[in-house]
Amino acid sequence: MREAVENLVTLFEQGTLSRGQLIEGLLAVVAPPGVAGSAGFEPTPGTPTFRGRSLNHVTLSVTDVERSKEFYSRMLGGAIVWESQPDAKVEGATLALPDCFIGLFKLGEPKIHHFCVGVESFAIDSAIEKLKTDFPESQPLIYRGKELYFHDPDGLLGQVSAVDYGRQR
Repeated sequence: MREAVENLVTLFEQGTLSRGQLIEGLLAVVAPPGVAGSAGFEPTPGTPTFRGRSLNHVTLSVTDVERSKEFYSRMLGGAIVWESQPDAKVEGATLALPDCFIGLFKLGEPKIHHFCVGVESFAIDSAIEKLKTDFPESQPLIYRGKELYFHDPDGLLGQVSAVDYGRQR
Protein backbone atom coordinates (compact mmCIF):
# COMPACT_ATOMS: atom_id res chain seq x y z
CA MET A 1 0.00 0.00 0.00
CA ARG A 2 2.85 2.37 0.84
CA GLU A 3 4.28 2.03 -2.68
CA ALA A 4 0.89 2.83 -4.25
CA VAL A 5 0.52 5.97 -2.09
CA GLU A 6 4.10 7.04 -2.92
CA ASN A 7 3.38 6.59 -6.66
CA LEU A 8 0.19 8.66 -6.42
CA VAL A 9 1.93 11.47 -4.54
CA THR A 10 4.80 11.47 -7.06
CA LEU A 11 2.34 11.70 -9.97
CA PHE A 12 0.56 14.58 -8.21
CA GLU A 13 3.83 16.42 -7.55
CA GLN A 14 4.83 15.99 -11.21
CA GLY A 15 1.52 17.51 -12.27
CA THR A 16 0.25 14.29 -13.87
CA LEU A 17 -2.67 13.99 -11.41
CA SER A 18 -5.06 16.71 -10.33
CA ARG A 19 -5.86 17.18 -6.65
CA GLY A 20 -9.21 15.41 -7.18
CA GLN A 21 -7.55 12.47 -8.93
CA LEU A 22 -5.03 12.19 -6.09
CA ILE A 23 -7.84 12.08 -3.51
CA GLU A 24 -9.79 9.46 -5.52
CA GLY A 25 -6.64 7.37 -5.90
CA LEU A 26 -5.82 7.55 -2.20
CA LEU A 27 -9.38 6.56 -1.28
CA ALA A 28 -9.19 3.59 -3.65
CA VAL A 29 -5.86 2.47 -2.16
CA VAL A 30 -7.09 2.49 1.44
CA ALA A 31 -10.61 1.14 0.78
CA PRO A 32 -11.32 -2.49 1.75
CA PRO A 33 -11.18 -4.91 -1.22
CA GLY A 34 -14.27 -4.68 -3.39
CA VAL A 35 -15.47 -1.34 -2.00
CA ALA A 36 -13.72 1.03 -4.40
CA GLY A 37 -14.86 -0.87 -7.48
CA SER A 38 -18.48 -0.98 -6.37
CA ALA A 39 -18.86 2.60 -5.15
CA GLY A 40 -21.86 4.10 -6.93
CA PHE A 41 -22.66 0.79 -8.63
CA GLU A 42 -26.29 0.52 -9.79
CA PRO A 43 -27.17 -2.77 -11.52
CA THR A 44 -29.19 -2.62 -14.72
CA PRO A 45 -32.91 -2.93 -13.93
CA GLY A 46 -34.56 -6.29 -14.61
CA THR A 47 -33.53 -9.87 -14.06
CA PRO A 48 -30.28 -10.72 -15.84
CA THR A 49 -29.49 -14.21 -17.14
CA PHE A 50 -26.41 -14.21 -14.88
CA ARG A 51 -25.16 -11.93 -12.09
CA GLY A 52 -21.58 -11.04 -13.06
CA ARG A 53 -19.21 -10.55 -10.13
CA SER A 54 -15.73 -10.15 -11.59
CA LEU A 55 -13.58 -10.19 -14.65
CA ASN A 56 -12.11 -13.63 -14.03
CA HIS A 57 -9.49 -13.62 -16.76
CA VAL A 58 -8.43 -12.52 -20.20
CA THR A 59 -6.68 -14.89 -22.60
CA LEU A 60 -4.24 -13.34 -25.03
CA SER A 61 -2.97 -14.88 -28.25
CA VAL A 62 0.74 -14.01 -28.29
CA THR A 63 3.56 -14.69 -30.74
CA ASP A 64 6.20 -15.51 -28.11
CA VAL A 65 5.03 -16.96 -24.79
CA GLU A 66 8.40 -16.57 -23.04
CA ARG A 67 8.66 -12.90 -24.02
CA SER A 68 5.06 -12.25 -22.93
CA LYS A 69 5.58 -14.03 -19.58
CA GLU A 70 8.58 -11.82 -18.87
CA PHE A 71 6.79 -8.64 -20.00
CA TYR A 72 3.56 -9.13 -18.03
CA SER A 73 5.32 -10.52 -14.93
CA ARG A 74 7.63 -7.52 -14.87
CA MET A 75 4.80 -5.06 -15.54
CA LEU A 76 2.09 -6.47 -13.24
CA GLY A 77 3.86 -8.70 -10.75
CA GLY A 78 1.93 -11.87 -10.05
CA ALA A 79 3.28 -15.35 -10.52
CA ILE A 80 3.46 -17.82 -13.37
CA VAL A 81 1.35 -20.64 -11.90
CA TRP A 82 1.02 -22.88 -14.95
CA GLU A 83 3.01 -23.57 -18.10
CA SER A 84 2.33 -26.00 -20.92
CA GLN A 85 4.51 -29.06 -21.33
CA PRO A 86 7.19 -28.88 -24.04
CA ASP A 87 5.29 -31.38 -26.21
CA ALA A 88 1.89 -29.65 -25.88
CA LYS A 89 -0.11 -28.85 -29.02
CA VAL A 90 -0.41 -25.23 -27.87
CA GLU A 91 2.31 -23.42 -25.94
CA GLY A 92 0.97 -21.37 -23.04
CA ALA A 93 1.28 -20.05 -19.51
CA THR A 94 -0.91 -18.49 -16.83
CA LEU A 95 0.02 -15.36 -14.89
CA ALA A 96 -1.92 -15.26 -11.61
CA LEU A 97 -2.80 -11.93 -10.03
CA PRO A 98 -4.57 -11.51 -6.67
CA ASP A 99 -8.14 -11.53 -8.05
CA CYS A 100 -7.81 -12.72 -11.65
CA PHE A 101 -5.37 -14.16 -14.15
CA ILE A 102 -4.04 -13.64 -17.66
CA GLY A 103 -3.70 -16.58 -20.04
CA LEU A 104 -0.83 -16.29 -22.52
CA PHE A 105 -1.11 -18.73 -25.43
CA LYS A 106 0.50 -19.05 -28.85
CA LEU A 107 -2.72 -19.20 -30.89
CA GLY A 108 -1.79 -17.35 -34.08
CA GLU A 109 -1.96 -13.61 -34.62
CA PRO A 110 -1.63 -11.39 -31.52
CA LYS A 111 -5.06 -10.47 -30.16
CA ILE A 112 -7.38 -10.84 -27.22
CA HIS A 113 -8.62 -14.41 -27.65
CA HIS A 114 -11.47 -14.20 -25.12
CA PHE A 115 -12.58 -12.73 -21.82
CA CYS A 116 -14.22 -14.53 -18.91
CA VAL A 117 -16.69 -13.15 -16.37
CA GLY A 118 -17.15 -14.92 -13.05
CA VAL A 119 -20.85 -15.19 -12.21
CA GLU A 120 -22.84 -16.08 -9.10
CA SER A 121 -24.14 -19.62 -8.64
CA PHE A 122 -22.52 -20.99 -11.80
CA ALA A 123 -23.51 -24.52 -12.83
CA ILE A 124 -22.48 -25.35 -16.38
CA ASP A 125 -25.53 -27.45 -17.33
CA SER A 126 -28.09 -24.86 -16.29
CA ALA A 127 -25.90 -22.01 -17.59
CA ILE A 128 -25.78 -23.38 -21.13
CA GLU A 129 -29.55 -23.90 -21.11
CA LYS A 130 -30.02 -20.27 -19.98
CA LEU A 131 -27.80 -19.04 -22.81
CA LYS A 132 -29.56 -21.24 -25.39
CA THR A 133 -32.93 -19.89 -24.23
CA ASP A 134 -32.09 -16.22 -23.60
CA PHE A 135 -29.37 -15.74 -26.24
CA PRO A 136 -29.61 -18.46 -28.91
CA GLU A 137 -27.80 -16.18 -31.37
CA SER A 138 -24.72 -16.35 -29.09
CA GLN A 139 -24.06 -19.95 -30.19
CA PRO A 140 -23.13 -21.15 -26.69
CA LEU A 141 -20.88 -24.18 -26.44
CA ILE A 142 -19.20 -26.24 -23.74
CA TYR A 143 -15.50 -26.96 -24.27
CA ARG A 144 -13.54 -29.64 -22.39
CA GLY A 145 -16.63 -30.33 -20.30
CA LYS A 146 -16.03 -27.37 -17.97
CA GLU A 147 -15.78 -24.18 -20.01
CA LEU A 148 -18.83 -22.33 -21.35
CA TYR A 149 -18.24 -19.97 -24.27
CA PHE A 150 -20.50 -17.65 -26.26
CA HIS A 151 -20.20 -15.02 -29.01
CA ASP A 152 -21.38 -11.44 -28.52
CA PRO A 153 -23.23 -9.50 -31.27
CA ASP A 154 -19.89 -8.50 -32.82
CA GLY A 155 -18.58 -12.06 -32.79
CA LEU A 156 -16.21 -11.55 -29.84
CA LEU A 157 -15.63 -14.71 -27.80
CA GLY A 158 -16.71 -14.58 -24.16
CA GLN A 159 -16.85 -17.11 -21.34
CA VAL A 160 -18.89 -17.33 -18.15
CA SER A 161 -17.60 -19.32 -15.20
CA ALA A 162 -17.72 -19.70 -11.45
CA VAL A 163 -16.16 -16.72 -9.68
CA ASP A 164 -13.25 -18.88 -8.51
CA TYR A 165 -12.60 -20.56 -11.89
CA GLY A 166 -8.90 -21.05 -12.51
CA ARG A 167 -7.83 -20.63 -8.90
CA GLN A 168 -7.86 -24.37 -8.33
CA ARG A 169 -4.53 -24.91 -10.18
